[in-house]
Amino acid sequence: MVEHFLDYALGPYGRMLGDFYFENQVLLNSLVVGVALYKLFSKQKKKSAQPDHPAESNSNGVV
Repeated sequence: MVEHFLDYALGPYGRMLGDFYFENQVLLNSLVVGVALYKLFSKQKKKSAQPDHPAESNSNGVV
């Protein structure tokens, strides 16, 4: 029933997009998970490379 509603609501282009997704879902899902992991680990690298407080980066201690 849900499939018929989605076919009606999305029309022929939505059906084509859904078919494309189901044919390539392993590749697409792997790509999404890979991008999410990359962003997760790149945030952690940036946080560890930057000082906690802006005053720590100033050599004479004047803000």
